[in-house]
Amino acid sequence: MKRLLILTLSILLCTITMSAQNFIDHLQSKVQGQGTVTVHQDSILDDMVNGKKQFVPEKKEERKETGIGTVLSGKKTKARGYRIQVYWGGSTRTDQTNAQRAGNKVSTIFPELQVYTSFESPNWRCRVGDFVTRQEANDYLNKLKEAKLGQGAIIVKSEVYIHQ
Repeated sequence: MKRLLILTLSILLCTITMSAQNFIDHLQSKVQGQGTVTVHQDSILDDMVNGKKQFVPEKKEERKETGIGTVLSGKKTKARGYRIQVYWGGSTRTDQTNAQRAGNKVSTIFPELQVYTSFESPNWRCRVGDFVTRQEANDYLNKLKEAKLGQGAIIVKSEVYIHQ
């Protein structure tokens, strides 16, 4: 008897939820004695919420000029390459803060470089850039040293992101 009751309630709940497909229309419906909700949104978003359309992002690459260099956005692929390690410290909160500060200093002067701050037991580290060749990394290492940011910086092999 319990199983029959549970099965009946399950079917009833499924039919109720299936009938409420158009969520926004349900919100905006006028019911005597209740307030109303007005939703202002793009028709594309309305179609997505109601299951009429599916959002598929464009895969084209965008280039944004920063004044210093070009920042790429779009599809990224992982590859073997090089990064510049600008900080290597211990495992304390102070070391974490120092790693983040080192990354912030670099990204302030070189916004085109991606900053990667991570903890690899037992040390905090901060690495910057996604370079395919060692020569590219070496060129930026020299720029960092000229800006007095890379006194103890070294080039390390790493898995990097390449824009396609």
